Amino acid sequence: MAAAGAPPAGFFEPAEAKHLGVFTGMLGSLARPFVFRRLLEWARERKPALIHGLSAFTAPACARLAEVLDVPYVLSVQHLQGKGDVRVDPRLMRVMVCNETLRENLVNDAKVPKELLRLVPLGIEIPAEVPPPVAFEGRWPVVATFAPLTASQDVATFVRAAKQVYDVRLGACQFLVVGEGPEETGLRKLARELKLEKHLTFAHAEVPQDRILPDVDVYVQTARQEAFGLGVLAAMAWGRPVVAASAGALIGLVEDGRTGCLVPPGDPDAFAEKILELLSDARRRAELGRQGRNRAEARYQLDAMLEGTLHIYGEARGLLTPSASGSTIARLLLK
Repeated sequence: MAAAGAPPAGFFEPAEAKHLGVFTGMLGSLARPFVFRRLLEWARERKPALIHGLSAFTAPACARLAEVLDVPYVLSVQHLQGKGDVRVDPRLMRVMVCNETLRENLVNDAKVPKELLRLVPLGIEIPAEVPPPVAFEGRWPVVATFAPLTASQDVATFVRAAKQVYDVRLGACQFLVVGEGPEETGLRKLARELKLEKHLTFAHAEVPQDRILPDVDVYVQTARQEAFGLGVLAAMAWGRPVVAASAGALIGLVEDGRTGCLVPPGDPDAFAEKILELLSDARRRAELGRQGRNRAEARYQLDAMLEGTLHIYGEARGLLTPSASGSTIARLLLK
């Protein structure tokens, strides 16, 4: 595992953790050769049957490892790519994407051969039970967004929409931005200029979503470019109504008027209008939340994603038969 840091304690079971190696610094040009050498030594001892790179950033390291160890590799791509960003070589067996937006991008823009691509829908753990929407008596409603604070996520549109909602509701509302990134300083300044600083809270990106979403009344995603939509999917799984930009993967994730509301990207007026509509209509919030949760349960289960991933491993190693289950493929890979 090449990562920015070790996973939190308890993330892996003890039996799993003993097979885990953490190698930080792969993205730093100075440290990369030394980190890669340690990673290669660790991998040689374990004789892997297959390498799986979990983002396009890992592709060069995966290609080098695969060459030295003489094994195939597969790659997950989670962000939009341009021509030449994903290099195809003989050991790259499959490229996994989680939605049609990424598949079209890789074929049309990144020029990845379509026969290498496999679609495995994003899967998350769906909470078994979720708290029902509650009335606002005695409290302010909460409107939240989770996003990296980058230009493409356009959180400034969320802040400007929040100002309009704040004005109409005479301050009786609370807003939450969960994320971090280069735009944070400018967003905090914008919140002060709009006199929202007492009603808009910035939270660290590592705050668990399942600690926040039960208390959220409307979830918002303002991204101008979105290849993933994990925050929207998590909100749907928690039965929270969603207002999202009609951009990228969000178009396929949110069914407008049924599992949420889609509005034009970069339009704070449109976002504010939909947020206000939902805050004034408890039945509508409940219905959108219910339909969104149903969609998450039907299409985005974690077990289905794991099964699809194992099938791709089987394809990459030539182990796949029409009746092979994920568990069968896993056993064959571990032989």
